[in-house]
Amino acid sequence: MPTLETFAARFARCVSLFRDPAAKDEQKAEFRALLGLLHDVAVTLRVSAGRLEVNGTPAGGGGGGVVGLLQRLDLHGISEIALPRDPPPAQLFELLRVLADQPGLEDVPSRLRGAGVDRIHVTQAPALPPPPPPLPPPPAGSEQPGDAIPSPHAPRAPAAESLGTDGILRGESWKDIRSVPLKGVPLVTHDPPPPPPATALPGETPPPPAAGGSEELSLSIAPGDEPPAPAAQPAPAPGAEPPAPAAQRAPAVAGGSAPGAERARRPSGPSVALPPEVAAPLAELDRNPGSAKVSEVLAELGRHAESALKRSRMEQVLRIIGAIVVAEQKVPEASAVRRQYAIALKRIYTKPVLDALTHLVMVPQHRADAVLALQRGGADAVELLVDRLVAAPTAGERRGVFDALRQMTEGTEQLVHMLEHREWFVVRNVAELIGELGMDEAVPALARRLEHDDERVRRAVALALAKIGTRSAAEPLRRALRDKSADVRMQVALGIGGRKSFALAMPLVVALEEEGDETVERELILALGRIGSPDAVQALIKFAQPAGRLFGRKPSALRLAAVEALRLAGTAPAVGTLEGLADDGDRDVRAAARAALTELKRKPR
Repeated sequence: MPTLETFAARFARCVSLFRDPAAKDEQKAEFRALLGLLHDVAVTLRVSAGRLEVNGTPAGGGGGGVVGLLQRLDLHGISEIALPRDPPPAQLFELLRVLADQPGLEDVPSRLRGAGVDRIHVTQAPALPPPPPPLPPPPAGSEQPGDAIPSPHAPRAPAAESLGTDGILRGESWKDIRSVPLKGVPLVTHDPPPPPPATALPGETPPPPAAGGSEELSLSIAPGDEPPAPAAQPAPAPGAEPPAPAAQRAPAVAGGSAPGAERARRPSGPSVALPPEVAAPLAELDRNPGSAKVSEVLAELGRHAESALKRSRMEQVLRIIGAIVVAEQKVPEASAVRRQYAIALKRIYTKPVLDALTHLVMVPQHRADAVLALQRGGADAVELLVDRLVAAPTAGERRGVFDALRQMTEGTEQLVHMLEHREWFVVRNVAELIGELGMDEAVPALARRLEHDDERVRRAVALALAKIGTRSAAEPLRRALRDKSADVRMQVALGIGGRKSFALAMPLVVALEEEGDETVERELILALGRIGSPDAVQALIKFAQPAGRLFGRKPSALRLAAVEALRLAGTAPAVGTLEGLADDGDRDVRAAARAALTELKRKPR
């Protein structure tokens, strides 16, 4: 009987071979061998204390293969893989393919669920616990105002006052995120204490960046990439209004296009201690955003922002910009005062300021406010974010920039030109972003990339076209549905759905007649159910019957998929067909139709 270490080495070998598109024969041989090892026993692979355990036993052998597998699991942020006894070959194959691929926008469990994998369970590694609370601040007078580096004997400042990276990624934050200094504007993580009655505390200069970065650029979702629990907020400076609670904040509205105070979004980051000369005009702007003297207040705040930028107090700059943007949203569009805000923001939004804001996107406690400020920066902000997306050295940084770009409301047309980039991973990342944004104007450029040599690019392009789903995307999607790779065809099926995809129903029906992969067929049928148009439902009705002129005799598994698709459609003809199938001669189809009818009755009309 093979040992557990043998299984670990075999599994590692399989993942390694799946990364080599030319090793098809070796892939098949190793895959069959791996299936044989799982024929009679369930196996759980777990990463514990930096080593691999197989069913609770450390896998010490396996040489570099097991080490490579550990690195692969760490890249995807996986802590455990539970393989059942005699798993479905298609599901094991999908697991190996996903592990061999670079991280994408979705984590591994989500990608497996999207591919229909339900017998194999993958657990993401948990985020690291937050660091211990810092020591109390040093006594007043222990440092001189303007010091960039605190005394070596001074205690550390509270985390809420720093630009730290706590909670962004698993592992050591300053090792995982390599901060890129601004051109002429170094990021400093603290404000020097202002004159009495000052409440600002000196921060801590970050350690030097460590070499690192993944072997390929991709937009992965690191399990620890969620913002940490909010720390206790320091008291606001006199005259400055504290940020509203998270539950009371309205969504950000870019460009100041939403008049009315109820639409304005108050800054959500931690309170930054401000000197009185800055806090006073901010409070005045909040009280009287449409005052006749607002131009004077804005000019004063512009001078303070320029001064803060020169002293590398980017948190203070962000606070000033956020207050101006929020106040602008309270002023009606037709008001003459509105132009004063546009002039003030244009003067503040220099390239160094926008560049600094793109860095703050990576700081969890400032991310929302930095995105709000960048939205108002327009096309110039998008250009800098796209540059950072291409050059970002870590998965967490790429995810942060990607999320920021998703919320931009102008200037995104620059993304279309990035589809011609020479690096495959840039094209893939941009295609995924375009799909998330639903950019119909990008369809011609996406269509050209369907001929890309790299299958990973074609998968991302196919999914983007499916998510856009407009009539203009129909012809490129027909081509994608004839791609030699079943994975590319699968992405089309997974991405299509909804009323906007009505024009894609007939191309899917034609593709079903030509499709030879049963797994892709099933997903195409479900896509017809999500479309739910009359043409789609008529095709599903014919497909659900035991035999039909359109498709001929169908396997029971695909008839079951048609029943599920009719439930998804939920139209009157779909319900009538399900009622007829409730007495079908196939026991499984009969049970599925009755369960679908019960589910539809429970849904509110």
